[in-house]
Amino acid sequence: MDSNDSQPLSPRGLREMARRRLRQGLTDVSSCTVEYTQSLVSELELHQEELRIQNEELQQARDRLEIAREIAQTRYRDLFERAPMGYLLLDTKGRIQEANRAANSLLAPGTDLVGHDLSAFVAAESQNALHLHRRALAARKTSQAVDLTLAVDDNAPRIVRMESVAEPATDSGAAWFRCALMDITERRRVEDQLRIAGRVYEDAGDAIVVMDPTGRIQSVNKAYIRITGYVENDVLGTSLNSLVKTDHHGQASYKEIWENLNKRGFWQGEIWDRRKSGEEFPAWLTLNRLDDDQEKPRNLVAVFSDISQIKASQRKIEYLASHDVLTGLPNRSLFQDRAHQALAQARRNGSQMALMFLDLDHFKDINDTLGHEMGDALLVQVAAQLREWLRDVDTVARIGGDEFTVVFTDCDVRKTGLIAQHLVDRLAGTFEVRGRHLHCTASAGLALYPGDGDDVDTLCQAADMAMCLAKESGRNRLRLYESGLQERLLEDRALGEALRRALSHEELRLVYQPQFDASDPDRLVGAEALLRWEDPEKGEISPVRFIPIAERTDLITELGQRVVALLCEQVGAWRAAGLVPPPISFNVSPKDFRGGQFTSELFRSMARHGVTADQLQVELTESTLTEHSDIVSQEIQRLHAKGIELAIDDFGTGYSSLVNLKRLPLAELKIDKSFVDGLGDNEHDEAIGRASLAMAQAFGLRTVAEGVESQEQLAWLQAHACDRIQGLLLSRPLEANAFQAMLCDI
Repeated sequence: MDSNDSQPLSPRGLREMARRRLRQGLTDVSSCTVEYTQSLVSELELHQEELRIQNEELQQARDRLEIAREIAQTRYRDLFERAPMGYLLLDTKGRIQEANRAANSLLAPGTDLVGHDLSAFVAAESQNALHLHRRALAARKTSQAVDLTLAVDDNAPRIVRMESVAEPATDSGAAWFRCALMDITERRRVEDQLRIAGRVYEDAGDAIVVMDPTGRIQSVNKAYIRITGYVENDVLGTSLNSLVKTDHHGQASYKEIWENLNKRGFWQGEIWDRRKSGEEFPAWLTLNRLDDDQEKPRNLVAVFSDISQIKASQRKIEYLASHDVLTGLPNRSLFQDRAHQALAQARRNGSQMALMFLDLDHFKDINDTLGHEMGDALLVQVAAQLREWLRDVDTVARIGGDEFTVVFTDCDVRKTGLIAQHLVDRLAGTFEVRGRHLHCTASAGLALYPGDGDDVDTLCQAADMAMCLAKESGRNRLRLYESGLQERLLEDRALGEALRRALSHEELRLVYQPQFDASDPDRLVGAEALLRWEDPEKGEISPVRFIPIAERTDLITELGQRVVALLCEQVGAWRAAGLVPPPISFNVSPKDFRGGQFTSELFRSMARHGVTADQLQVELTESTLTEHSDIVSQEIQRLHAKGIELAIDDFGTGYSSLVNLKRLPLAELKIDKSFVDGLGDNEHDEAIGRASLAMAQAFGLRTVAEGVESQEQLAWLQAHACDRIQGLLLSRPLEANAFQAMLCDI
């Protein structure tokens, strides 16, 4: 301070003076006044106090900052640990340095993740993606995202989205990757469902239409375009009513749809729509209302399918349910319906109606010999003819096999009888079927309302019984129902059941009709085995009575087997007794041959009883000769190859032809008793007899006359060179013991 200065300096002045002196090196204060020195000391003390206060404030600030830092770190750690997303800190090698609870729960619950390689928790299919993710982070230094499938123990896979960022390297040169993990398993599942739903919507076979709550179309799928022909722009913004646009529905239908949607949120039913081309088609429509969270309508969804094919299939099924597939005629169900309708109409009008049952004769023979395809073709032709010959108001139906029925509506007895007879007559002829000419006849029965019954079931039974009577009467004819017919048919059925019991109770036996040399009537040359039945209650029943029943009920095959067994057993017994019986013939039904097992069973029985082929002879009917079945031909050839002679029985009563006599290996021709009866006094019978004998001689066949009962018949046959005779004139059929006695006398 200068001596000239009389005023004390302010603290600021003192501070400035002190700075100058310090710069000038003037630190000696001995020349300073006491006042100046005291002032300087006070200033220094003040400054020192200020520094102390400032230090205290700085320390307090430092303490507050430390506390804030600790609080921030605690909050960060708490946020880090409690965050819903998983967080990881990885080093450059992918090892986990830090992991929060969420990350631990995602990757490996209950496991300390620090020090583990992240790849250890990633499924094999995501390893490549993780590797590429790390390389991208290291190269680009920008955030990267990747979806990874985790390797977990449970069956359901877990998928996470990992977003990572690379932190710059520190002074030590280390770099870090901070990663955030988010479980997107549910989101991925929802996305997959939405994707599937989208594919279903677009690729569904049914048309799908999405509308707003008012019914305005917002979108349609491909099926809608395919079914209707409209493209999306054609229908966007149009109303729901455009889905139901034809005259098959009125306003009531629209009202019904909207009422159901408003009340139940759902409507389903059949509609008719029109394609863009104008074609109408039926459709099955399902409408649903979709509500939002406040249960207010958000959308309407319509799903419909074209059911044209279903409708066509339904019509076909209904047709098949009421019509015969083969012929196209009504079947039994529709026949019953038409019959009831005709009967109801007849009752109302006080008129008549009639039912006719018609069955083709020997149709089974065609199936067995020529095959079912040939039989079916014949049925188709017969059905077409019947349909053509009947009136439009009448109904012809096929109710099974070769059985047809006719419903005559509003008719009278005379005209109906004439029409029915006309049908039978026209069916009796030849049908050309697949290059073959098939002879066909029919047997028919007719029942009329109200005379023969007052309900359909009764009339059907009556017509069926009349048809059975027509068959029994010789076939190829029409019979009207008559009183007492039912009793006769019931008797036949009872006799058939009794015959079945007779087969199981051994009530059948054989008798033997001797055959003699015509030129030497005392010389036994053969015999014919004839079947006899003695019922325990009814006594002896004629073969004329039970053989036709056996033919109709297919018992004839069992009868044939019984004849073979009885005959072979008896011939074997005679041979064992030292007797030498002549050849014994027996009749074989055509049905025995059709099965293809007759010769095998015959040969087994012959071997069992030691019977040789020259001791048996098989008699065939003329109907057997007319069959062209391979099976029948093979059976006949087996008999011939075995050495068993074949004879044609009742010659002249059937449909034999010279071709059949020529092609089959026959040895004998038997002239039927009906022609033998008139020999000696009937020119026609004699003419037939001469022709038969001449024909047999021309073909080299032996001849046997059946039913010879008078000396005149015998003399005529001897005069015309018949070889053998049998009949009551020389011997009646003999029981086995009586025939054995005759053998002993030889």
